[in-house]
Amino acid sequence: MAKQTTEISWTNHTWNPFVGCSIKSAGCTNCYAMRQAYRLEHAFGFPAYQGTTRMVNGNIVWTGKVNRSSDAKMREPARKPDPALIFVNSMSDFWHEAADDRWRHEALQVMRDASQHRFQVLTKRPENIAPIMTRMGITSLPDNLWLGCTLEDHRVADRAPILARVPARIRFLSIEPITAQVGKLNLDGIHWVIGGGESGPGCRPMDPEWAADLRDQTLRAGAAYFWKQYGHYKNNPLVVQQGMTHEEAERLDPVSNGKGGALVEGRLWRDFPELPAQAKAA
Repeated sequence: MAKQTTEISWTNHTWNPFVGCSIKSAGCTNCYAMRQAYRLEHAFGFPAYQGTTRMVNGNIVWTGKVNRSSDAKMREPARKPDPALIFVNSMSDFWHEAADDRWRHEALQVMRDASQHRFQVLTKRPENIAPIMTRMGITSLPDNLWLGCTLEDHRVADRAPILARVPARIRFLSIEPITAQVGKLNLDGIHWVIGGGESGPGCRPMDPEWAADLRDQTLRAGAAYFWKQYGHYKNNPLVVQQGMTHEEAERLDPVSNGKGGALVEGRLWRDFPELPAQAKAA
């Protein structure tokens, strides 16, 4: 089992060959990465984060600027010999229009060379993937690249079939933060569905029944289901549906480390798609 260096429960490590982003849809409103990027620039002076965020009316927002990380950061996966799951661009979007294709070429080559790992590339811009691949002159992605997109509510449900048209070994959806009912999803060609309520400052409420509905749709489609968290104890069905106190619910459902619990109708759903045993996340 690979060592875990991140609090993201469905991966082992994060890797950012480039950083910076821009707000795309409702799921971006309380983005943790904006706050973290601002802190890394202003409190720690990290060069790669210069100019990626700004303060607007007391709120930290992305500027849309994307910067390449250092050479050492770009080559970071090569220094991890043990097979692991690596989430790519937790502080950016691999398919962002402001990212340089040369950086993408570099990162894709790093992934090919580090064949012991599985790289999870997640985007809110699946419509950019095919045009960028065409522009870059590539027709396929590395076999160890898992391609995903974020889908937070019914308004962006059309991202799933766009993703499904891109050739990739594993295609997945991250429905986190789930901010509204997603409705009936088209999961054809999708191998894995991750879901979760929003956590952190300003987190928005969610109906716990959304987790069960998402599970049912995922299982009917034959995909693997991973429910990460409810985000806040006020969303936990033990509180909402059974009237437990926050403390009582935490004792029965402590898995999500204080982020609202993670049991869906009494069971923990933490499944992975075709995942080799040696690469399972902790």
